[in-house]
This record gives sequence, C-alpha cells and structure tokens, in this order.
Amino acid sequence: MSVLARFRLVLMAGLCLFLGTGSLVQAAPIAFQWSLLDANLQALSASSNLLVAEFRGSACQTIHGRNQDQPLAIASTFKLYVLGELARQIQLGKVSWDEQIALTDALRSMPSGDYAWVPAGTKVSVRDLAQAMIWQSDNTATDHLITRLGRENVQKAFAAYGHSDPSLNAPLLLTREMFGIKMSQTPEWMAQWESSPAETRMEMLVQVIDPMQIDPSGGWGRWNGPTAIDGIEWFASADDLCRATAALWSMGAQPGLAPVREILTGNRYGVTDTSTWPRAGYKGGFEAGVVNMTFVLERKDGRVFFVSAGYNDPVVVVDTATARTALDPVFGCLGSYNDTFTCG
Repeated sequence: MSVLARFRLVLMAGLCLFLGTGSLVQAAPIAFQWSLLDANLQALSASSNLLVAEFRGSACQTIHGRNQDQPLAIASTFKLYVLGELARQIQLGKVSWDEQIALTDALRSMPSGDYAWVPAGTKVSVRDLAQAMIWQSDNTATDHLITRLGRENVQKAFAAYGHSDPSLNAPLLLTREMFGIKMSQTPEWMAQWESSPAETRMEMLVQVIDPMQIDPSGGWGRWNGPTAIDGIEWFASADDLCRATAALWSMGAQPGLAPVREILTGNRYGVTDTSTWPRAGYKGGFEAGVVNMTFVLERKDGRVFFVSAGYNDPVVVVDTATARTALDPVFGCLGSYNDTFTCG
C-alpha cells in the first residue's frame, strides 16, 4: 500500500468508528500525522519543501514546516512578486487598475494564458492583466506587466517582500526569455549563463534571446524534459513565499488595494469547501521537473492560513496530480485548527 493510501486510511479512521452493527458514528478526529504527510511528499521528487502557517498581520506563524527555508525553483509562482510591485506602484499612484496597456508582439510569450494569441495592439486593463497572471498564470500578461512596472523595480520587489536571497533572481527573467533560452539554446550556452555574473547574463539576454520572436503555436523546440532547473528559473523558499503572500494579503486591506485580495483568491484550485473557506486562492508554478503549489485560505472565522509545497527534480517530471491530492488532508485539518486541536 502506498504512503498516500495509508495516510488516507489513518485520516478516515480518525473521523469515524465502525460498530459491530455495521453502522458508522462520528468520533473526535485523531491527531493529524505530519510525519506521514512529509514522507509522502518527500517521495515525489529529489528536493522538496513544505510550509503550513497562519498569517499574523503581515507575518507568518509556522504551524508545520519541512525544509521551508530551502530555496527551490518555483516557476510561475514568482508572479506573486510581480503582483506585489504592481500593488506598490498603485499605492504610490504611479499605475492605476484601469490603465490600458497595448499588447505587443515583442512581449508575446508561450502559454499558459490566452493573451499569447491576442492580436498586437489590443488594449487590456492593468487589472485584467493581473487577474490573468494569477488566475490563469498567463505569461504574456505577466511580461507586459513587468515591462510596464520596470524589470528592475520588479526585481527589487523580491527584497522588498522579504526574500532571503534576491540575488538568485538576478537578472529577473521575463517568461518569454526563459522559454526562449530553454527552447533554443544549447547546454553549453546555458552552462555559460549559469556561471556568469548578472551583468553578463543581461548582455546575453539582450544580444541573443530578446530579439527572438516567440510563436505560441510553434512547439517547444529543444525543451523536452527537466532543463537547467537549478540555474535558469525563478527561486524562493516556502518561507519567502509566505512572507510575500502575507504582505500582499495585508496590502489588500488598504484603501484602493482591495483588488489585490480578489486577485489572490480568484483561482481556488480544487479547494471546494466554500463553507469552511469562503475565500481561497492559489498560485502555482509548473515546468518539467518543477512544481510549486502555494495557497492562501481565509476561514469562515476570519483566520487566514498559508500552505506551500515545492518540488524540484532535475531528471524526472513531478507527478502533479499526486502532489495536489496529498494536500487535501491539510486543508481539512486546518478547517478545525485551534489552540486545542493543532493538527498534530
């Protein structure tokens, strides 16, 4: 029997007792077994981390963590930092939610996201781009927002939102640049990138990658499996992501920034219990060999929780379905979490 199957049986045993008459009665839930969850998640990839926490203002209080301070490739979850810089500039009056941005071929990226196929010249509001960036992980929307906000400003957002090592993301890659590198460049070129300082990397982007025209219907070129995930990616620890998400949640309570929380909670990604969780949101990242699943959950009593699980494997593709299913018991446990029932 798999670890996940055993874990489910233990959870079910805590919820009900089987009587000799064949009937079922409710029983108090047994202690949530983090050790089983950890073992299940560790088996999914070569490297992984996990953090379950509660927001206390703009800070995170850990409920359970494993390797939570370990930076991993996070793929599209980096878009939380783009949203953070957008919120900051809106707060300063430099950008508005209603501002219209014209799409350009120069910033066209690969899917996910429908804007990859929208004609150049189409005008889209900042808010619509931000929603697409978080809800559908739209890459073309993301690159237009980064360019409007300024690449250097978004790069500085990693430090501003408490990232433990912002230099890991220097220079900040546009999504189209990351696709361009992995779809077209040789292992030797990528090794040169990884061994070069940020200034040289930027020159390599300007000279080789940025002139490329990305065709979202043109296939994936050389990219057919985990590729340079340790060096050509976006990186953060689960602790980093919690600090950033908690700060964003707090900003969403400030005047003019209510859309931040609406954007954060526009994609529930299978958290179907709307009675326990009136608001739930997700931002994930997926690449061959990289999975990140980051959730924010507001419970019916107003308490707000954070769950982030990350997986990196330089050789095999991570089983995303199993990774997602394994988190369901966590959400169930947090629904009852309090000072006396602490999920183990």
